[in-house]
Amino acid sequence: MALVLIDARRRILEANPAAESLLKMSRRALAGRPMSEVIYHDSPIFELIDRADRQSGDIMAPGTPIAGPGMHNGIICDIRIRSADDGTFVLALAETPSRESSDSVAGAAGFGRILGHEVKNPLAGIIGAAQLLERQGQADQSELLDIIKDEARRIERLVNRLSAFELFSAPRMQAFNIHALLDKIIAAERAAIGANVSFNREFDPSLPDVIGDADHLQQAFQNIVRNAAEAAIDNGSHGSVTIRTSYAAGLSMKQARRGAGLRKAMMVSIEDDGQGISRERQATIFDVFQSSKSGARGLGLSIVSEVVAAHGGQIRVDSEPGATRFTVLLPLGDGVDHG
Repeated sequence: MALVLIDARRRILEANPAAESLLKMSRRALAGRPMSEVIYHDSPIFELIDRADRQSGDIMAPGTPIAGPGMHNGIICDIRIRSADDGTFVLALAETPSRESSDSVAGAAGFGRILGHEVKNPLAGIIGAAQLLERQGQADQSELLDIIKDEARRIERLVNRLSAFELFSAPRMQAFNIHALLDKIIAAERAAIGANVSFNREFDPSLPDVIGDADHLQQAFQNIVRNAAEAAIDNGSHGSVTIRTSYAAGLSMKQARRGAGLRKAMMVSIEDDGQGISRERQATIFDVFQSSKSGARGLGLSIVSEVVAAHGGQIRVDSEPGATRFTVLLPLGDGVDHG
């Protein structure tokens, strides 16, 4: 594991032998040198360091490309960054064992730039057209136009982050109201699905704000809700989707980010009355490239699993004909609840 200690000015203070090997520079040459002279300044690692400076807890970004004068075509690393009270940062970098070739790194960078350019331009046009219609349209159209603008801006933010190689496994944590987010999803899905699905809300108003990445969690919950809605009408008739929130007894932290024990948790469940998912499919439903049109469970569930795990949470699915429930547990607060 390569370890690098840097100060608040992003200058290297110390590096271990593994870092010398990874960065292709000796400790003597690295000491006192700005990070931007070792790793190219447009690398995502600098954004990750900035985020570590703004928020508590470790910042993790697996499969992140880095390149520098001594690394030629670049490498893929799993990165973990921890900030200290004295303003320094410890960077832990492990070269990904199954890293892609240098051509793949360059190709990913090129894809990110193309994605950022080619998608953001039409999004700007969509937002502009919605604003124009809002000025000229009727009052009963305002809710739909707000959905168009909000969704376009959210996609724009996600594209910006993807083009900077920011993964779903590296969330930007801040407090937000989970019910406001779920209401946005319900409004968007009602507009997309139509009147064939009834969306039922059973929210616990006493829940506090959740600490998480609102864009990432919206993407995750919207994937689940969309799949549930499609499953509910898969047999061609009217269906229903019920979204519930509540406190959970406790979230086991054995595989989460902040140590063992139980923490207070929020539960969000999405249930549909569709045909259900077979037991065999349930075992692989969160794997990449697992999809089933008849079950209406698509590729997005691998993203859902990644987002929930990055938030220190858990997800499970329970299904039988007429009742499929996805349950997401998200930790609340920083304390550990041993009761």
